[in-house]
Amino acid sequence: MPTVNEIKNIYHVIAGAEAKKIEPLKAGFSNYSYLINQHYVLRLKKATEDRFYDAQKEDRVIRAIAPLKISESVAFFNEKDGTKLSLYLHRTQKMIGDPAPEQLSLVAKALRKLHRAKIRMGFSFDLFERFKYYRSQCADFVDTHYERKTIASVERFYNEEPFVLCHNDVVNGNLLFRKRKLFLIDFEYAADNNPLFDLASFLSENDIEDERVRRSFLKSYFNKRCDEKTYRRVQRFIAFQDILWYYWSQMHYIRTKQQVYKRIAHHKWEAIIKNASSK
Repeated sequence: MPTVNEIKNIYHVIAGAEAKKIEPLKAGFSNYSYLINQHYVLRLKKATEDRFYDAQKEDRVIRAIAPLKISESVAFFNEKDGTKLSLYLHRTQKMIGDPAPEQLSLVAKALRKLHRAKIRMGFSFDLFERFKYYRSQCADFVDTHYERKTIASVERFYNEEPFVLCHNDVVNGNLLFRKRKLFLIDFEYAADNNPLFDLASFLSENDIEDERVRRSFLKSYFNKRCDEKTYRRVQRFIAFQDILWYYWSQMHYIRTKQQVYKRIAHHKWEAIIKNASSK
């Protein structure tokens, strides 16, 4: 963890000003974030091994989405180490408990705007490559038959949708709500992908299991009733993502022994068991 003096020095080099007030913010697993002078957020990458993260690619994504105005305003980005300085989003909040209908609508609207911009970065999320790598680093595995069946069910349709830039990590921590506005933040995982992956990510990562709520969200996204084929595909993505992030969290727990990863792995394992038992 960087010291106060290190944070002050980094901010001074970037902004040419003094960091008079520094407040730690709750950040992602791979970052340290600090609110500087109640005006800027300074993000520093942790020294963790992530073979899929590329600061240059994140920089390209940030530039590509800037005209959409769906995310924070970035004042500085270091494409060598991922250090980022962005304007603090005042008067925003995260979801508390189950999402309200208005919040569902705002998430759907933001993701639709991102996807319909039809931005293509030229690099993929590498869904199946990620899966193989995370799994190769683990010691406990999902039932082979269920795992293969789940993978095959996604492989059958994965490439049918035209790939566009997707966020790929639509967790609550990356959703900041303001009145009639949603900001999508943290585009570290962003890359070209099947857009249904983002819809499944929002539903899965925020534990939205009620079928009526799921269908309402998808109806908002498509501006019409979601057809059954698409609904089933989103469900298959959810099942796949539970396995993917189970291996991701297990891998990180093995490496770091941090309990937060163990809790995530346990939560994903429970979802896997529930999904498998319902088949």
